[in-house]
Amino acid sequence: MPAVRILIVEDEPLIAEDLRAHLEELGYEVCATCDNALDAMGEIASHKPDLLLLDINLGDGADGIQLAEKVKAKHRMPFIFVTSHSDKTTLERVKPLRPAGFIIKPFDENDLRTQIELALARYANAVEATTAPTEAQRNDFVIAGSIFIRDKGRLVKVAIDDIHYAEADDNYVTLFTPVKKYVITSTLSAVEEKLKSPHHLRIHRSYLVDTRRITAVEEGYVRLGTQSLPVGKTHKEALMARIRTL
Repeated sequence: MPAVRILIVEDEPLIAEDLRAHLEELGYEVCATCDNALDAMGEIASHKPDLLLLDINLGDGADGIQLAEKVKAKHRMPFIFVTSHSDKTTLERVKPLRPAGFIIKPFDENDLRTQIELALARYANAVEATTAPTEAQRNDFVIAGSIFIRDKGRLVKVAIDDIHYAEADDNYVTLFTPVKKYVITSTLSAVEEKLKSPHHLRIHRSYLVDTRRITAVEEGYVRLGTQSLPVGKTHKEALMARIRTL
C-alpha cells in the first residue's frame, strides 16, 4: 500500500531513531534521515519526499530554518519544524517561512499524526488556493500527482495515474487501482474536479475512467481489459472525441 514518504532532518541520533520508529508505527515511510542541511538537500533531490520533518538546531552549518529557506527556493513540498525551542526569537524567524506545522519536543504519536495530516491538508489547500476547506478536502487532497486519502485509519497516497476508473454510489466514490480499491466520501463530480486529470473522463453519471486504459469501445460500453463499464448517452460524444485523440 502506498504510504506518505517523510524525510527526517535531526542531528540527535536517538531522537532521529525515535522519530523514525513513531512514524513507521503510524504507517508512514521514512525515506531518509540526515543530520545536517547539506546532506538533506541532496537526499531531498534524490528521494522527493512528500513531507519534511526539520529540527531547528542542527549543530554546525546551516540550521533548520536556513534549510527550510533553501527548500522553499528549490522545491515545492511541505515541512514541519520539530524543536524544543518555542521562544519568541525562534518563532519570529519561523513565521515568514509559513511552515505547514510546528511540533514541540517531547512529542507523542498523536502529536505526529495530527500535525502531519494537518500539514499535508494545509499544503494541498494552499496549492489549490482554496480558503475554507470543505469536508471532502479535509478527508482527501491532491499534491503533485497523487491523491492523499484515509484508508483504515491511516493516510495513504494513491498516484492519479494508478486510478484506472472511479465508481460513484450516492455520496461515496470507489477508486479502482491495479492493487486495490479505495472508498472515499465524496461525489464523482468533486473527485473529477479534484483530480484535474487530462486523462480521466466522465463516461457516465456514475463512472470516471482513465481513457488510456480503454481497450475496446462497444455499443453503450467501454472495456478496460475484462472489465466493462457503461457509457451514458450524454457522455458518448465527448468519449469518442477523446478516443480519436489517443
